Amino acid sequence: MSSTFKQQFYVENISGSAGAIGSGQVTRAPADGYTLLIGGAGPLLTSPAINPNVGYDALRDFTHVAMIAGDGYVLVSNPASDLRTFADVTRSGRGNALTVGSPGTGSLGHLIVEQIKRRTGLSLQHVPFRSAGESMTAVLGGHIDLAIQTFSSAGEQLRAGKVDGLAVTSGERVPAFKDVPTFAELGLRDVGGVAWFWLAAPANVSADIVGRLNKEVRRIVGLPDIRRRFESDALVTMDLDSTALTAMIAREVATWGPLAKDIGLRVQ
Repeated sequence: MSSTFKQQFYVENISGSAGAIGSGQVTRAPADGYTLLIGGAGPLLTSPAINPNVGYDALRDFTHVAMIAGDGYVLVSNPASDLRTFADVTRSGRGNALTVGSPGTGSLGHLIVEQIKRRTGLSLQHVPFRSAGESMTAVLGGHIDLAIQTFSSAGEQLRAGKVDGLAVTSGERVPAFKDVPTFAELGLRDVGGVAWFWLAAPANVSADIVGRLNKEVRRIVGLPDIRRRFESDALVTMDLDSTALTAMIAREVATWGPLAKDIGLRVQ
């Protein structure tokens, strides 16, 4: 983007509140296209639903500019266990409580666990960790039965055969892990979720600026070397204009926000 626009783009990493602090700063920036945000599921899709003090609305306070990519989730188990397939999970989870680790309470992974519980009636006990790495360590050590992980977190262990992939949350099988079925293939068509990340900006950025940024991001994402890198990292993407992206974000908000509220998540 710096090359195309003949202008330096600086990356500022703002930590705190799972991305909510940095996202809030963007909402207060001038709507001139000079302040942008890498939007994500945590700060924009779940935080506004569970944190009454987050201070922004994902649709009202942002301009959604361009899709970058998404990281699908995979349910994994330890190969040394009796849970080698999702059928094993279904059989075992009917009479026993199975523990499932996620990157934390209120994370998209946590909400996917809740989806699975509701759609299957299985006895799954959610175990929140501080990070995906900690939950992976726990399943590798046999301390929990299962873990819900993004492919970027689980890919190395899957390739090495240190964990079994039981089902993926994306709509189609992931090319890099073609042997792992989707939840839809297993009859659970309404279990799914992808950790999307996209380019956003403050509300009311002009259509001209949005159009130029959208066109450039879509060009970059379509480059052969970028697409190869995405496939290697098991990332998926969609070619969307800003209007279609905004509609997609609205659907995501309508999916995850009510679920988070319904299971009683509340962050003060």
